[in-house]
Amino acid sequence: MKRSGILLHISSLPGAYGIGDLGPSAYDFADFLQSKGYNLWQILPLNHCGYGNSPYNPISAFAFNRYLISPELLAAQGYLSKDELKESQLPNTDSLDFETVLKVKGRLLDLAASRMLSDVSIDQYIEANQWHLKPYLAYCVLSRLQNTPSWYNWSEGLRHYSEAMFDRLYAEHMPEMQQIAVQQMIFEDQLGKLKKKLLQNNISLIGDLPLYLSYESSEVWAHQEWFDLDEAGNRLSVAGVPPDAFSESGQLWGNPIYKWELIQESCFELFLRRFEIILKYFDLLRLDHFIGYVNYWKINCPNAKLPESAINGAWVRACPEAFFDAVLTRFSKEVFIAEDLGILNQDVCQVRDSIGFPGMIILQFCFEESVPDVPNFPPERFIYTGTHDNCTTRGWWNALPENSPSRLNMAIFCKRYLPDIGLPNEENIHLIMAEIARISGCQQCIIPMQDILGLDEDARMNIPGTALGNWQWRMTSPCSD
Repeated sequence: MKRSGILLHISSLPGAYGIGDLGPSAYDFADFLQSKGYNLWQILPLNHCGYGNSPYNPISAFAFNRYLISPELLAAQGYLSKDELKESQLPNTDSLDFETVLKVKGRLLDLAASRMLSDVSIDQYIEANQWHLKPYLAYCVLSRLQNTPSWYNWSEGLRHYSEAMFDRLYAEHMPEMQQIAVQQMIFEDQLGKLKKKLLQNNISLIGDLPLYLSYESSEVWAHQEWFDLDEAGNRLSVAGVPPDAFSESGQLWGNPIYKWELIQESCFELFLRRFEIILKYFDLLRLDHFIGYVNYWKINCPNAKLPESAINGAWVRACPEAFFDAVLTRFSKEVFIAEDLGILNQDVCQVRDSIGFPGMIILQFCFEESVPDVPNFPPERFIYTGTHDNCTTRGWWNALPENSPSRLNMAIFCKRYLPDIGLPNEENIHLIMAEIARISGCQQCIIPMQDILGLDEDARMNIPGTALGNWQWRMTSPCSD
C-alpha cells in the first residue's frame, strides 16, 4: 500500500513566537496529516544551526536547535506566565526574522530554563550525554568569552578541548552551562512527546542527518584529528560539489573534510553515536548527501586559504563498505533513506543497492529529457515533487521557457496518463505533479507543504550555493481539515 506524506520543517509551522516549534501547531499539524490520510511527516535537521541559520551546517552533530522549543508547553508546566508569553509574541509572518527570534525567544527560553533548574538536577543529564554534551557546553561558553565561534582564532590554550578544560569552565560558569544543558533536555522531552502524538496518529516521522559539520562546531573543535586540518586548525580541504544543475561553478560549502581512515580507526564512533541518538525520535532517517559516504568532492585549500569556487576539486573515495557494515550491525537498513541526488556514478549506485537503501526521485528533474515512464518507477524509491533545495513546483513551472522540453513532455504525459485533468498551467501544476507522484510506481510519495498549498517561488526554502537569506519560509495559519 502506497504511503504518502508532507515535507514541512518544524520552523515553518505557524505560531506566535516568530518561528515554528514543537508545541501546539505541531500537534495540530499531526492531526491535519491524520485527517487527510497522510502517514509520513518529513522534516529538516533539528541541529543547532550554524552560519546562515542552515540546519545543514550544524554547530553540533548532536545538540538540538533550542529555538524550536515551545514556550506554550513550558507555560503549561508552570515555568512561564501568561503575561510573559504575551510580552514575547512576534508577528506571524510568512518570513522568519532570525535576528529577532534569537533575541526575543532566546530570552524567554533562558527565563524558563533558569526556573526549571530549581526543580531538576541537570548534572545527571550532563553525565549521561557527556561524550557530546560536555564539549558542546564548553564550546558555547568559550564562544561567548572569546567573542567569536571561530575556535581556531581563540587564545592558544583554548584551541583544543580536554576534560580538564571542561571541569575548569564548569566550576567558573556552572549556571550558564547548566542553563544550556537544561534546554537540550527540554528539547528532547518535547520532541519525545510529539513523537508519541504522531504514533497515536499512525504518522511516521522522517528525520534528516547532515553529512558534514560546520567548521565552527563543537565536534570539529573537540576532535580535530578526524578532520583535514593543519596543526593550527586551518582547513586543508573542504567539502562541496562540482558544477551541477544548481550552479555552473559548483557549490563551495566550506565544511572540513573527514579523514575517513581515522574515522574508521575510531570504529565510526561519531556517526554511530549520532544515529543512536537521532533514531530514538525518528522512524526513518534521510542520509543527506549520500554520495559523500561513497565518494566526496574534495576541494583543496592552498596555503590554508579557502578557494573562490568548487571547480578545482577531485573525487575521492571514502570507505563505504566498512562504514555501512558497521552501521548495519547496529541499525536496520529499513530505517534509512539515501538522498542520492547529484552526480551519481556506478560506484554510488552499487553501494546504495547492495545495502538496500531506497533512493529518491524528484519529479521536477524527470521531464527535461523525455516523457518518463512514471508508472514503472522503482517501488522502493521515495518520490517527491521537489525538496527544500528546489523552487516550489509553481515557481519551477513559471521559470520554464514556453518551449522548454519539460513543458512539452509534461503536456504529452498529461494527455496520455491524466486525460481528465487538463493541460498543465500555473494554476494546476502543483495538483498535476502531486497526482503524478501518486500514480507513480514508487510506494512512498512526499510533497512539500508549499506544493500542497500551490505557492510560488516566494515560498522557496533554500537556494543551494547561497549562504544567506534561506530557511525563512513559514505558514501563516494552521492547516484546516
